[in-house]
Amino acid sequence: MAEVSTGAAIYVLAVLLFIIILYLRGKKKYTQYCDILDKKEYPLKSLTILGFAFMELIRYKYATVLDRKLRKQINELRERDYVEFYLRVTWATAATYFIICVFFSAILALAEVGFATVAVALFFGVGLGYAVIAGVSQKIAKRHLSIAYDLPDFTNKVLILSGAGLSIRAAIVKISNDLPKDTPFYQELKKSVFLMENGETVERAMDILCIKCNMPEVRRMVSVMVQNMNRGGTDVLVALKEIGKELWNERRAVAKRVAEQAGTKLLFPMMLMLLAVILIVAAPAVMSLGMAGV
Repeated sequence: MAEVSTGAAIYVLAVLLFIIILYLRGKKKYTQYCDILDKKEYPLKSLTILGFAFMELIRYKYATVLDRKLRKQINELRERDYVEFYLRVTWATAATYFIICVFFSAILALAEVGFATVAVALFFGVGLGYAVIAGVSQKIAKRHLSIAYDLPDFTNKVLILSGAGLSIRAAIVKISNDLPKDTPFYQELKKSVFLMENGETVERAMDILCIKCNMPEVRRMVSVMVQNMNRGGTDVLVALKEIGKELWNERRAVAKRVAEQAGTKLLFPMMLMLLAVILIVAAPAVMSLGMAGV
């Protein structure tokens, strides 16, 4: 049996000691934070105490440009009171994946596979951590895509109900109550309507809708609607009709982009299938040539 080098043994012991310290510190302080996380969204939530303890150990201040961007994105995904908590959960999750890869790098070092393989494991950990951070932007992009699909229908319904004699406010309330769609836009619309019906001003309720659906199209549409609620007039309905046309055009453009992206994503699996077919067809011929040569 090959002996483990001194350097590898020191690295393994250092990693194990580091993880044990993080676990003991994190278990005492952060277990309750991890328990409330959704298992589907955070499959390694029980290990996230390592990430929390690591971020505390390095005294991370959560004050970078990236943190400000993450706060703005998380504010769309979560309630305002929980933004700071989920910001720390995001970083702790990223740190946890990195720590796990550091642990596997120690196992590889113990197996004497070479420094390059150990370094690859560490870089893989950095990549996983980055993927967690980038995953927030991906959630926002998916959310905005859903909102872009809902906006034209919503605007069209508002125009129809307004033409039938309802005010803009009454139309919004009716749509919210009659169309309980489980999509981001209608979920946020229902919350804003609830605020309006429970004493909140229209401006504040619609402002919250804009924050939760942080898209230029939403802000423009809401601005026109609030103007109509405050002042009235047919000019606003004409403007809203123009916005509706633009939203339908944007929806068609989004659908086209999604279709093009789907085609691009299918290209790689198709290439793999083609390679498999080539191997299946060519293998008997190559084997027969080899047997003929023998």
